[in-house]
Formats: sequence, structure tokens, C-alpha cells
Amino acid sequence: MRRLVVAGLVVVALFAGALWLRGESGVELDPGSLRDAVARVGVWAPFVYVLVVAFRVPLGMPSQLVLVGGGLLFGTLAGTLYGSAGLVLSAVVLFLGSRWAGRESVMARLPARFQPLLDIAGSRAGVAFVAVGTGYPFGPVTMYHIAAGLTGMSLGAFALAAMVGSAVRAYTYTFLGSSLSSQEGGASGSQWTGPDWQLVAQALGVLTLAFVVPLLFRRPRSWILQALGRSTAPPEDPNGS
Repeated sequence: MRRLVVAGLVVVALFAGALWLRGESGVELDPGSLRDAVARVGVWAPFVYVLVVAFRVPLGMPSQLVLVGGGLLFGTLAGTLYGSAGLVLSAVVLFLGSRWAGRESVMARLPARFQPLLDIAGSRAGVAFVAVGTGYPFGPVTMYHIAAGLTGMSLGAFALAAMVGSAVRAYTYTFLGSSLSSQEGGASGSQWTGPDWQLVAQALGVLTLAFVVPLLFRRPRSWILQALGRSTAPPEDPNGS
């Protein structure tokens, strides 16, 4: 109970602080606003951006929007690097937080449709499950990290899976973001010159592939549909028996 109270107070404090910071910075729910807000801090922009990605949940900003903003601000390569770092930092915090809070307290507050995911995360396929779930461009990425924290998965194995998945997710959206302006720019800020439609088409192709390819394989498709609440059947036996 004490751990649960402390965890609740920390979450409330994080959300309150994030809402205050968002109001003070004037960040709106669009990539251009995020780009301008981060660019205003100058040389500290990469560090601030990593923190924004890591704490996007209390800021009320979906990872897709934040990563697109990173592509606008830093370009594809740097945006993928910084975005991945923020996603991994967030993943490790959630993993350790759920492990510290304890399985019973978390499961009592976990939506019923997510509870079968714990069995998959705790199986021999758990590392692949985290990597696929993190890299998939849609869906509740945080639930994969919380579920993994409630299993016996080691922190090292989890971090490796999170890094692989985060790189895929970050690249998918930063490439799209960088294509929305013909100037890749930098932290000093560049003027909006409009989208490069050839690059936009390529980025949408990458996004489509990232969406479709995991669904072509039976086991990843089962995991994803279960996480998205599109499957009412129990997930396949993760050990293949």
C-alpha cells in the first residue's frame, strides 16, 4: 500500500508539472509547435527533446506526434537517434516502475484486455514481443513495457529489445517529419518551405510497410491484435506448445 501511494503521488506530481511546463512553453498538439518550442532552447535542444519524448505521456502528447516533430527539427538521422533515446528512457522508467510497484497492484488496475499480454511477455518469446510491440507504429507502446516489468525478464534483455523497437518506431515517424519540410534545418531553426512530396510519398511507404509487415506473420499478428483489443480469443501459446 505504501508503494502504491508513493507511486500515485509521483504520477500526480509528474502530470501536474508537465501540464504547467506545457502551458508555460506554449506547446500545442502539432509537430510545428513542438519544433519551435524545442528550437528556442538553442544548443540544449537535443537534450530537451529527449526529455520531451521520454515524458510525452504526462505531457499529453502521443509518441507519433513528438517523433514527427523531431524529424522536422533535427532531420531523419539525428531525429531517429534522439527519438530512440527518449523512447528507451521512457521504456526503462516504466519497466522499473511496474516492477517496483508489484504485479498484484498493477494487474488490479490493468484493463482486462491487456492482462493476457503478461503471459506473452513472461514467455521465451518475451524479448521479441517487446521489440515488435515497441517498433509497431500504432498502439499502446507503454503497455508492452509495463507488462515486461511484471515478468522475470532481465533489465539488459528488456533494454536491448526496447532499443531495437524504439529505433524502428522513431525512424518511421522522423522520416515522415523530415519530409514535411524541404529544409532539414537544425536546432537554430529553419523556415518552413513546404513538404517535399517525393519524400512524403517515400515516408508514407515506410509507414505502410511498418504497419503491414508484422501482420503478415502469425505470432506478431496475434500479439498486436490482442494489444489493440481487436482479438477476443486468447493469444496463442507463446511457447508454441
